[in-house]
Amino acid sequence: MSEVIQKSVNGEFSIWGRAGLILQFGAVIGLAIPSTLLIPLPLTQLLTKRFRREETLKRLHLMVLWARKSLEWVLGGKLNVTGKHNIPPCTKGHMFVSNHQSYVDILVLMSALDTVAFLSKSLVKMIPVIGRSAYCGGTVFFRRNSEKERERALEETLRMCKESTAVVVFPEGSRSRDGLIKEKIHPRAIFEAFRRCIKIIPVGLDGSFDIVSPKMDKVNRGLPLSVHVGEVIDPCAFSGDEQEFVRAVWGKVKELHCLASRDVRGMKQI
Repeated sequence: MSEVIQKSVNGEFSIWGRAGLILQFGAVIGLAIPSTLLIPLPLTQLLTKRFRREETLKRLHLMVLWARKSLEWVLGGKLNVTGKHNIPPCTKGHMFVSNHQSYVDILVLMSALDTVAFLSKSLVKMIPVIGRSAYCGGTVFFRRNSEKERERALEETLRMCKESTAVVVFPEGSRSRDGLIKEKIHPRAIFEAFRRCIKIIPVGLDGSFDIVSPKMDKVNRGLPLSVHVGEVIDPCAFSGDEQEFVRAVWGKVKELHCLASRDVRGMKQI
């Protein structure tokens, strides 16, 4: 009987948690409306092209400011960023490579890296206001179940990194199910970056898993977050060995994730 009662209680909390998540998600979208929909988005849609102008679009949309305010006001996240000086003033010719814990990673990395460009699944494109703004700012969308779509998105990502601005890539593919970094990754984007002489900016993050769990049943506000940005990794330093390059890149991401995890533990103890 006690088990049944406990399951009922857990179910009730899950329902309320899901309702709270939906309300907070709506608040995030609402915050985006003044800075994107009213003036900047229509203007940039009419007057600019996407490629090679993502930095201008980002500034006009104020998308990074939106991400920071959403993280601070709606989620109450306390973000610590280390190593931001490793990001060059112009990220053309670079690619960000990061671990992936939660949907919140998008807000976290936008805030930490000053970027709107991600390689993302097509579901995000359907989000009102945010999806279209993200597209104009450089985000590349794809359908996971379509090999042709994945190839197109990868080519688009590499072209943007080469010609315009660094795109954030998550080699783990999907979000972590336990908060830990995955050993097995999808290295294709890193391989192609090596072949096309695109430099990698490694990133490790932690804390977002505790804000929104994989079940997407509730949001935990006011938790610490940490992002560590590593030094640029140049493929030209690896003498044609692409496997060594992949190991070096992902090894550095794991190292930075450990540093971020240490920060989060320390912030929780304060």
